[in-house]
Amino acid sequence: MGGFSELRSVAIPDPGPGQVLVAVAATTINRGELIGRPRLLSANPKARSAPSGIEFAGTVSVVGAGVDGWSVGDRVMGRGSACHAENVVVSERALIAVPARLSLVDAAAIPNVFVTAHDAIVTAARLQPGESVLVTAGSSGVGTAAIQIARYLGASKVIATTTSPKKAPALLRLGASDVVDSNGDDWSTAVRDLTGGANVVIDQVGGELARPCLAAMATSGRFVTVGRNGGSEAMIDLDRVALERLSIIGVTFRTRTPEEALACSERFVADLLAGFDDGSLLPVVDTTFALDDLPAAHEYMASDQQVGKIVIVT
Repeated sequence: MGGFSELRSVAIPDPGPGQVLVAVAATTINRGELIGRPRLLSANPKARSAPSGIEFAGTVSVVGAGVDGWSVGDRVMGRGSACHAENVVVSERALIAVPARLSLVDAAAIPNVFVTAHDAIVTAARLQPGESVLVTAGSSGVGTAAIQIARYLGASKVIATTTSPKKAPALLRLGASDVVDSNGDDWSTAVRDLTGGANVVIDQVGGELARPCLAAMATSGRFVTVGRNGGSEAMIDLDRVALERLSIIGVTFRTRTPEEALACSERFVADLLAGFDDGSLLPVVDTTFALDDLPAAHEYMASDQQVGKIVIVT
């Protein structure tokens, strides 16, 4: 395949006690794979090959000892590791039943971004009905999920930012009340004019965008840093943080234990899965690629043309 991706033939794994083997129908790519690519260059002496892919949708093909509640043939989705494959082994607790109305391709676009956005909005930010939410990089996978979740949970205003105004109609259809172009110098004023100050910010960008995000916030607002695609360092006004009593909250799955990560998925299921059953929440699939065309999928993501998820079909 060339580039940073290489397909390898490996033995189909056997599920252990409490595990299941899933025949993967679809998986996805995520922005972190692009961010991590420089670490894989041959010039890096610490470079090591590693399996990729962190979510899947498919059917149960084998159940391990002690598994209760799942049967061969069940349609499932979930978060895992080494999911860019035709088969994956996961804990039975990682499995989420695919709503009957959804295809497996659509279902693959749910687990990572909706669990992440739910964790940020509900667990970290503690969003209350009637509060306003600012979602940066609204067209990203997490962004499209966060817009829908905030609307679903009763936010009064859901403001999405984008650097591509042509994406605004799609974000409005997902439930954003307004879309703001973050290319401008004073877009935070527009957010304050629309909301009186955002109560919650869900940020995927970081870097230089952090300062105007904080300037757009209401007193006692909660700023949740989910991604730092624009840079991991930021200049912020600490006087504003203090005077407005703002909270800055960081979230990631990289430092969570397996138990903590599973608990995040279980909270998502309890709070939001019914929204997919009745169509209130929707996976957002921008386009699909074949598994052996993974490099092209990564290049498409790097172009920043997509709205929502890029799905890989096995």
